[in-house]
Amino acid sequence: MTSFAFILGCVPLWIATGAGSVSRQIMGTTVIGGMLAATMIAIFIIPALYVLVERIASMGKKHAHAPADVSEPEPVEAD
Repeated sequence: MTSFAFILGCVPLWIATGAGSVSRQIMGTTVIGGMLAATMIAIFIIPALYVLVERIASMGKKHAHAPADVSEPEPVEAD
């Protein structure tokens, strides 16, 4: 929510008119685009990469910790 508030706060830069408006529009476009990109990366790409890495790591653990073929101990006879 804070990133969207920041983006909306930069809209006046983006729609600026008057003296020096070209540089303000360029700055507004850059800031808004950067914040949108960073927000989308944080919301979608980072969680997807986390899930992918966790799946790969859990696959490695299943193969690395597979139990060895251990025979059962023989029963002890009472005298």
